[in-house]
Amino acid sequence: MTKYWIWICVAGLAILEVAVKILLPKIKGATGEASVGLLLSKLDKEKYVVVHNVMLRTEKGTTQVDYIVVSTFGLFVIEVKNYNGWILGSEKGHEWTQSIYGKKHKFMNPIHQNYGHVKALEKVMSDMELMDIPMYSIITFPGTSTLKVKCEKENVVYWAQLVKRIRKLSVKEVLGKSQINQILEILQNSNIDSRETRREHVEEIQRKKVTVIEAKNSARILISKGVCPKCDGKLVKRSGKYGDFYGCSNYPICRFTKNS
Repeated sequence: MTKYWIWICVAGLAILEVAVKILLPKIKGATGEASVGLLLSKLDKEKYVVVHNVMLRTEKGTTQVDYIVVSTFGLFVIEVKNYNGWILGSEKGHEWTQSIYGKKHKFMNPIHQNYGHVKALEKVMSDMELMDIPMYSIITFPGTSTLKVKCEKENVVYWAQLVKRIRKLSVKEVLGKSQINQILEILQNSNIDSRETRREHVEEIQRKKVTVIEAKNSARILISKGVCPKCDGKLVKRSGKYGDFYGCSNYPICRFTKNS
């Protein structure tokens, strides 16, 4: 009987561990968005309207925007990240890295991610014949992170700096009350957020991750065989300013390189 209860406890702990792994990122994300929502509530309600969690249909599937601040100055499109530790990356890099307690985790460059949100919004607005609305992309991280990203143009700030950055970008009023109400109505009608579409969105993200992993594995195999993963050219060992490296034989048409 004692062994029976031990097995039940072990099974229960295993189920609990799996549940925590699944739910913890969602809880963390929701907590981060709620914290940012409280900060955004400090904006002047006469000039700024905060819209949370907008999911739009695009040609490539769905895209989910954490916050859109509709204002007399334009639209502020905000991507919220709740990552601790060092955040390393660059404006043009495909991925950024979270480094915490010696562990590294790669995630999609949020600048690229939010660019997709901005383009989706531009498409929605243009379909409704609302053109040339200023849109400002802002990426925001908690103060528990340390931003070590190289960005010249993009707005990447800590949560505590978010409202200040929005006010700084609010230079010229370009939208009237009627236009703001029209935009809010468009967002409400275009928002397809539901339990079903959220599941579809998550599945789409997972498919993209699998595709990226498969592409990386394929590239590693080609490189190990001395083949360029971009154009199937031959990898040739060369000497450069910073030492030896492998470059594609089809240079300058193909500029793929790999450290020696």
